[in-house]
Amino acid sequence: MIRGRVLALLVAAVTAFGGGVALGQTAHDDGKAFGELLRPRAATSAKTTPTSATVPGYSAATPPEASYYTSPASLAPAAAAAAPGSTGYQVVTSSVTNRPKFAKVDLDATVARGKTVAADPMKYVSGFGVSGTPGACVPLPPGVPSGATYEATCNTGYTVTAPVDHLCAIPVTPQFKVDNRYWCTDGDYLGNGTDNCALPGFAGCTVIGSRPGRCLQGSPGNCTEPGDPISILSCPVTVPGGTLKGSSSVYTGSTIDTSACSTWAGDATCKPAPDLCTDSSPVTRIVGGIPVTQPCWAFSRTYTCGGGISSSPSNDCSNLEGLGCTFVREDCLSPPGLPCTTTDRVYKCPVPPGPADKTQAICSGDIYCLNGSCDTIVRTPNADFGNAVVALNAASQAGKEFDPNSLSLFKGSRETCQKAIFGLINCCVPRGLPLLGGCNAADAALKTKQDKGLCSLVGSYCAKHTLFGICLQKKEAHCCYLSKISRILQEQGRVQIGKPYGDPATET
Repeated sequence: MIRGRVLALLVAAVTAFGGGVALGQTAHDDGKAFGELLRPRAATSAKTTPTSATVPGYSAATPPEASYYTSPASLAPAAAAAAPGSTGYQVVTSSVTNRPKFAKVDLDATVARGKTVAADPMKYVSGFGVSGTPGACVPLPPGVPSGATYEATCNTGYTVTAPVDHLCAIPVTPQFKVDNRYWCTDGDYLGNGTDNCALPGFAGCTVIGSRPGRCLQGSPGNCTEPGDPISILSCPVTVPGGTLKGSSSVYTGSTIDTSACSTWAGDATCKPAPDLCTDSSPVTRIVGGIPVTQPCWAFSRTYTCGGGISSSPSNDCSNLEGLGCTFVREDCLSPPGLPCTTTDRVYKCPVPPGPADKTQAICSGDIYCLNGSCDTIVRTPNADFGNAVVALNAASQAGKEFDPNSLSLFKGSRETCQKAIFGLINCCVPRGLPLLGGCNAADAALKTKQDKGLCSLVGSYCAKHTLFGICLQKKEAHCCYLSKISRILQEQGRVQIGKPYGDPATET
């Protein structure tokens, strides 16, 4: 029923104001003529005894309220007693309490140019001829920005840095030693035809075997008195003065080279994962002409470093403060029941200026001046032009947005954008600033609507958080409308009827 009345009022506004805007001075003349026509009827009605047919609610009998004429002191107590049950009283007091408030700076901006002209009118109209011939124009002072604002958010709180993985390679390297062979004898080395084992260079050699020396009595196959035995030596280097019998490389095993991991191995915040074999086929390989067999020839090791909660809170509100925004309120983003570690700060920001207004002027065709006294001609624009335009726009939008099934008007749609708390991805940037990487098509569409002034901020909520309640990613919920007039009606209407937006996480 209420929506039906709203439609009727909007249609009536179109009917009342449309003609005035279109006809201009003609509407003024018609209205004046119509008033003259009604003047006799009004004079007659004033002299005629009223009846219930001519005055709604009229009664010829003396109403009980007439007693207040002789007892005016009882009027105030009676009014106070009747006030709680009076619909009219409730409507008036409610409208006074809930009606929109306008900041003084906004009102000053609206009348600033008019005050400038009023302070020095001759600056703008002097020199105009008495005939008011068009052609002489004086530019009006520039307008003052409207002071329109919108709400934007930023965050303060503790951060959680994600751990970083570092990978290092661990090769398996075969090790070899040089085997230099010498023969020596302790004793009759000359008889055996070998080196003397007493040579100083043999001190670092290893005896790896022996063989018989020369036979002193008997034959080699039946020696009854063998001479001094011959020692077979393995030396890592050549021995000066010795007779080298042969030289070769010998595999001694493999070493694991972890030098590439030393940076993270020495960091107390880094934890290693088990090594993984990255090269295991084939297991036997020829290295330096020597076959070497081992199950794995290379490993990789992963160190997980850093991560955790910051020791001090962070703040990313400097950008909004630099735009001239003022703080409004602070909301907690942490889940219920946990300490508030991340907050959402709401700021009221000035709408970025649009394209410069075209120069406006007062021209002599609109003003007559005589002996320094000036007056405008009669074709003054209708004083209700602004109201008419608003009514026409509201009626037009009502026709476009009216849903006969749900009987709803000026309905908005829920749209959200995401922001990584103290991260690189921010798809909820203030008006006038561009979106950066990491945002999808829905974020870009919302940004376009915001820049056009079609959206109201519902609030923010945490979309992803740690077990300790630190918010990692938040979402801003916005209610976007088909036109600015729809948004304004929603914002102002909700204040007047005491119905704010609901929970940002669920408001639709």
